[in-house]
Amino acid sequence: MPNPARSVPWLNRLSLGWLWAAALVSAGCLKTPDRHVAASLDPNTNPPATFELEGKPFCFAGSNNYYLLFKPRPVVDDLLFAAKALDFRVLRVWAMMDRGALDGSVANADPNGGDKQGVYFQYWDPAKKAPAYNDGPDGLERLDYVVAKAGELGIRVTLVMVNNWRAFGGMDQYLMWYGREAHHEFYTDPAIKQAYKNWVEHVVLRKNTVNGLVYRDDPAIFSWGLANEPRCKGDGAAGTGWTTNTITTWADEMSAFIKSLDANHMVSVGDEGFLNGGGTHWAYEANDGVDNEALTRLAGIDYNTFHMYIDQWGVTPAWGEQWITDHIAMARRVGKPSVLEEFGLKVQRDGGNVGQIVKGWPERRRAYRRWSELVLRRGGNGTLGWMISGIDDDKPRYPDYDGYGFYKDDETGALLKDYAGRFNTSAPACVNALPAPGEPSRFVRVRKQATEVAFGWASPTRL
Repeated sequence: MPNPARSVPWLNRLSLGWLWAAALVSAGCLKTPDRHVAASLDPNTNPPATFELEGKPFCFAGSNNYYLLFKPRPVVDDLLFAAKALDFRVLRVWAMMDRGALDGSVANADPNGGDKQGVYFQYWDPAKKAPAYNDGPDGLERLDYVVAKAGELGIRVTLVMVNNWRAFGGMDQYLMWYGREAHHEFYTDPAIKQAYKNWVEHVVLRKNTVNGLVYRDDPAIFSWGLANEPRCKGDGAAGTGWTTNTITTWADEMSAFIKSLDANHMVSVGDEGFLNGGGTHWAYEANDGVDNEALTRLAGIDYNTFHMYIDQWGVTPAWGEQWITDHIAMARRVGKPSVLEEFGLKVQRDGGNVGQIVKGWPERRRAYRRWSELVLRRGGNGTLGWMISGIDDDKPRYPDYDGYGFYKDDETGALLKDYAGRFNTSAPACVNALPAPGEPSRFVRVRKQATEVAFGWASPTRL
């Protein structure tokens, strides 16, 4: 989810003060020579780990969306039909809406209120001194419909269980529930960790009121996303005492917990992909405690995720290409698939952010083409652009508030539809996938090499 302050208040997250011009650096500080990386990542000679569905390799392009959980069904239908028309096989959606107490005794972390259009999922119960769940029509029944409708259309969804940022409550809401202040305490405080586990268990074991399936038994779910962009710092107070092990230890515990509840689905972290070395930009310095390789290596994490917003990070499109290459190379070393889980480049629109693009399209077109081609060529397994939108309640389009949005019928939608078709049918990571033994499954899972890969491969196995 892109970081800059937005014209929609509930999406405001970070000051841009740290995105200073000195972040604009060359992409030349590498662990390995580029020629060696290019040869090592050739999926024709070095097949990567892949996803599979029904025994067949599964590659994809798709997108993200945050508003499906609180919009009425016609808006949800329109968005999902748009994704289907663009050949998107995977969407990443929010499965959290956390607020304070209904009586106001515990404040809302989201400065724009604890609900969105009357919808909320978790709230603080002052009598029980614990979070409670809204399972009804203005609560989790909204998520039920999203998952059921996506499954009906053959779209898989990653369900993200908490936000690092205060939009939709997020980790800071947990801190406010339990009277904690430092952001990293979300990952370390025993009561908060148990509250997160309780929430996850409630959703994983929930029976969908639309299709009758328990969530852990629903093939429409692609994976469980532990968090959106977890960091040891957020929108609130930052504390001391955290290290690069803080989030990794938490992710290890929580991914193992989900696996103990659900043997069918994959688990992903949802982090931005900050690396601990290999470059001079802050994104290569384990920023805010995020060590993407350590997270990817966890036993309970099935695939690598990383995000990219070059205009926010003060870097060039070429830097973005190296960022992509470095993550695919790292995932190849670890022996797991890689997904560019969020990416975007801003444009400006007329008509109050719902009209045609009037600035930035040539730059976006060039960057999206280069990045998509690179993911394909290097053997990446999927991309999820930020973000697809459709109609709104009373508008022909949901406004492009942050400048990263796109629609089924605009230039970006047409471009990404083309790449979705290529990922679906001819992605080298899937075309060159090695056969794997075992029975086919209705659930997307990982087809992985038998041993850790040092730019070579062995007989594949399934996770």
